[in-house]
Amino acid sequence: MKRMLFAGILCVSVSLLYLGVHSQNYGDDLRLSALADTNFIIRFAPYPPKELNTNATPRQLVQFAWEEFLALNWKSSYLQNQKRDSPDLTWNYQQDQSPYPALAVWETYAHRTELRPYNDKMLPFDAPPHYSFGTPLTAYPGSNASFDLFQNLDENSEIGSCEVFAHVQTYDTLYKVLYQAKTNRDEYEYLLKNYNTKAALLTATTNTFNNIKQYKAYYKGATSSCNCPQTAGVVCLPCGGAPRSKGRDTYTGAMEVKTAWRELTAKDDPAKFFTRKVIYYRTDASGKIYYDNKIYALIGLHIIHKTQNYPAFIFATWEHVDVESDNMGYVKLNDPVNKNRLFADFKRLHPIAAITDASSNYVHQKLKKYNPNSIWQNYRLVGVQSVPTNNTNAYSFFLANYVIESDSTLANFHGSGIGKPFNALPNTLYKGNLISMGGCQGCHGVAQTTLGGDFSFLMDTVGKPVQTPDIGLAGKTAKIKSFIKAFAIGEKLKKTGK
Repeated sequence: MKRMLFAGILCVSVSLLYLGVHSQNYGDDLRLSALADTNFIIRFAPYPPKELNTNATPRQLVQFAWEEFLALNWKSSYLQNQKRDSPDLTWNYQQDQSPYPALAVWETYAHRTELRPYNDKMLPFDAPPHYSFGTPLTAYPGSNASFDLFQNLDENSEIGSCEVFAHVQTYDTLYKVLYQAKTNRDEYEYLLKNYNTKAALLTATTNTFNNIKQYKAYYKGATSSCNCPQTAGVVCLPCGGAPRSKGRDTYTGAMEVKTAWRELTAKDDPAKFFTRKVIYYRTDASGKIYYDNKIYALIGLHIIHKTQNYPAFIFATWEHVDVESDNMGYVKLNDPVNKNRLFADFKRLHPIAAITDASSNYVHQKLKKYNPNSIWQNYRLVGVQSVPTNNTNAYSFFLANYVIESDSTLANFHGSGIGKPFNALPNTLYKGNLISMGGCQGCHGVAQTTLGGDFSFLMDTVGKPVQTPDIGLAGKTAKIKSFIKAFAIGEKLKKTGK
């Protein structure tokens, strides 16, 4: 009796803690109750949480992250109403016994070439998929490929640091991992409304950079990087929970998704993967670039989310449960000593925390109960970052996805830029203080302090607007060298002002 009473009190207490964050109720049958042995409260709901309490514990962070993941993988309403970033409220994880819906919410987010089109003409967010590069592309001869799919895998490396491959002992470098970056409605419409041309955005990022350098703030007198006045002329992405300019509604907050994909091989079981027909890029014998279509499998997913309590974004990442057993390998692209060397079966440099694994197990158990066919039982949370810190022992300090930050440059990142990834110098501004943060958040912090992009690599002018898919870049080191150069210029400006 006492045990039952304790469990009941615990459930009520934690529910009250979340009451201000989760105001909508979608039914007790879809609410994951707090259990005495786990204490997790994770909702299966169609909308991501807009905010999280300050000073969140690792347990609260993983709960928040899973609620984002479950909401973003909710069935999209796009096929019914042509609305992007919109859930189908008639669907839920319990009634649909298929492995995954025909189209998920995050898939309808805007691709980086829609957010930053090369033709410098942003379209309304709900426009059908459209991709603008510097040179018009055509379908590979004889392929009849489509160019209006939601999955556009235009990146073929980990921001130029390394290329990653699957089943390398059998296939060497035949099966390369490809990537894409997308953004939600709030972030897209912020840019569309305020800085919808390359010139306007460059002015804003320059202002932001200069203000950070001079005032350690986004603008003089600022105490937050949320709700910045438009007159400040800086990049200040929307924060979850912040009031919109009109009406009583609040922002979801700027959200970005980065995904990693690969082709499946005879060694893989397709039933264990989320797969889609995608756009990818290939060349002919002359080097001309074409687009084509193939079936690829999702193996990694980042979600980053800016909120009022966490203006440095909350960073969370997932990967397929088999990535470490799929004989992955990588080749460093900017390492003359190890040029062309294939690092096979590389080790994860930082273990997944016990609380993180426990949350994955908890969600997997609930998914199995709701829908034994759910594909998401094969994807696990790797970690979550929230408040920047100098403490290298903090939870998820070196957050890295096995297939998105594979080599030491990214997996051990703790520096002032990609060219100096381990110098432990400040890379992030948080509440007026410069901090040397590690992992994903520290790397994105460089985009804030050195490029003026508010933690987003989609805001800067390093290779953006995107002239070509990565396959068309002038050499495999072109991408990382452009970032190293930009960061070096930014570092010099921060020190000298010239």
